[in-house]
Amino acid sequence: MFEPKKHTLVWPIQSDKSEPIQTVTIHTITMGQHRDFSQQNKSEKHKANNDTKLLRACISESTGLTEKELKTLVTPDYTSIQNHVLELMNATASQLIEGEFDKAAPTLLIPIQGDDGQQKTSYKLRPPTVATTDLMDTHEDEWERTIFISSSCSGFTKAELARLSLPDWNQLQERLIDFLEQPADYFRPKT
Repeated sequence: MFEPKKHTLVWPIQSDKSEPIQTVTIHTITMGQHRDFSQQNKSEKHKANNDTKLLRACISESTGLTEKELKTLVTPDYTSIQNHVLELMNATASQLIEGEFDKAAPTLLIPIQGDDGQQKTSYKLRPPTVATTDLMDTHEDEWERTIFISSSCSGFTKAELARLSLPDWNQLQERLIDFLEQPADYFRPKT
């Protein structure tokens, strides 16, 4: 079971409601949230400013802290929180799940609600056929190609993919890259 990270503030702050904040809990964000934040910041002119805004939006979503509260943090506490958030954003589910991890039928780090209303805790991953990769290549936009191949190989809908935690999304993408780039011998069971 995944436990969110906690950071005890060395320099506690006041919330927007004037309540003390001494500990910050850091949760994962979903692929859909990250994509929305990326799209919102994409239209701006200054890339460095965009990267900061994107990271701050992700930190705010991960911690529940408002932008105003983030700005009242002292830099060392902010740096610790930022590092925890980035670690979760860049990790794969297999890095965060304790015990054995089945790459063919991965367990989700954070279960999602399927479009059918049922909770999904795992999925079966299938390598794409040549016909599927040909169909993927008909999509002009890289993001649409990624969503198409992700859905085709996992069975998740576009909406379900958006609900995946970033570590679960990263795990899926890592395996899809293997399917698209590695030869068959890579997947043979080691004896």
